[in-house]
Amino acid sequence: MTMNRRQAVHLMFDVAVTLKLLNGVLEIACGLFLIFKPGWIGPHVAGWAFALLHDPDNWVVRRTAHWGAGLSTDTEHFASIYLIAHGAAKIFVGWGLVREKLWAFPAGLAVFGLLIVYQVLRLTHTHSLTLAALIAVDVAVCYLIWREWGFRRAEIAVPAASP
Repeated sequence: MTMNRRQAVHLMFDVAVTLKLLNGVLEIACGLFLIFKPGWIGPHVAGWAFALLHDPDNWVVRRTAHWGAGLSTDTEHFASIYLIAHGAAKIFVGWGLVREKLWAFPAGLAVFGLLIVYQVLRLTHTHSLTLAALIAVDVAVCYLIWREWGFRRAEIAVPAASP
């Protein structure tokens, strides 16, 4: 069975929204963890990287250790607020999108669009590759929301146009 473009976009949309919902829950949990355990992640990151790769001279281990050493309490505080807000927005919008509420499509574009603008502003200060990757994922999800919304509006317009 082959899929047409509409079915492929809908499938990717469903997968993306489901992953965003799960990611929203995870982000809130991580944000709460950062609030209740400040200063814990930075010192442990290098140990985790070494435990996974077993080579202290490995480029990934060195970069991860450097990244972990650079995490300040202020950075973790920012990250906790960001993760909780971003996670809550994902859950709210994702719930509306899963329930196929038409208000959720423009709301999702607005919420994720504002988050992308904020992430880009933050990227100009941090030059973080991780943040750049998150921006790319959010842009792709916005594209899928926009396409799915267009399909939904077309489906609504067609029955209204028929006698």
